[in-house]
Amino acid sequence: MSARALVTGSTGFVGGALTRRLVQDGWEVDCVVRPSSNPEALADLRTICGLRTHDGSTGQLVSIIREANPDVVFHLASLFLVEHQPANVEDLIRSNVLFSTQLVEAMVRGGCKRLVNTGTSWQYYQTTEYRPVNLYAATKQAFEDILVYYHDAHDLSVVTLKLFDTYGPTDRRRKLINVLIDAAMSGERLDMSPGEQIVDLTHVDDVASAFLTASRLLRESSQPLQGHFFVSGERYSVRELVGVVEHATGRALNVCFGARPYRSREVMVPECARPRLPGWKIRVSLGQGLRQVVKSNG
Repeated sequence: MSARALVTGSTGFVGGALTRRLVQDGWEVDCVVRPSSNPEALADLRTICGLRTHDGSTGQLVSIIREANPDVVFHLASLFLVEHQPANVEDLIRSNVLFSTQLVEAMVRGGCKRLVNTGTSWQYYQTTEYRPVNLYAATKQAFEDILVYYHDAHDLSVVTLKLFDTYGPTDRRRKLINVLIDAAMSGERLDMSPGEQIVDLTHVDDVASAFLTASRLLRESSQPLQGHFFVSGERYSVRELVGVVEHATGRALNVCFGARPYRSREVMVPECARPRLPGWKIRVSLGQGLRQVVKSNG
């Protein structure tokens, strides 16, 4: 009998990759989506999994959990903002705290006790202790604090994966790798910071594998788990990464380092990535992954 999964955030880059991997591995998958979700992504997902549109209420989420009857919930939905404005506060709380809490309340009411949650390395600014880089990271920590209650009071078994930067083919986000590849292919000048900050990069296929590894930990444990692990890939300075992209594309980049200042609360050296997820390792090197991205952008 195949395992059943419920995924949030499936219309996003990492969530979509995880959904496809679950289906490929034989899971029966349902996805919770919003009424405003990307129609193009939904059209693709409809061919591989069940879609359940959330109306915003906790009660309906309880019904969704009971009907889907998942063995594991994979929670990837969130609102990510590097810097927020006053108008963003309600959306950040609604997406990253309210919806997340509704989800775990629905889980314990609906009889599902296994959750793979998604955190961020940005919960640790220049320290190994909690210190959020921005409000986004603070909301991710707020939900983790709420999870402590559900673990203690309701035996919720939860593993939170703390992600760094992710990349891969089909990624349409304006992330650093995509910006560099676009600049390499166009030849346009790219104004950047001094470029001394370190970035930690993991291919999306390896990230999807990390979520599956975490789900195995949950399913194989006889006791409720509560823990977090870092999903860390390869680390380069931004200056070094420019050279790696030049090698992958076969083109020189016209980069002007120092033309822009570092942003406020720039992460110069990411958290040291301990503890690491047991039983997981990277399989796609940055060189391999960049060649995939270049080919997909072809």
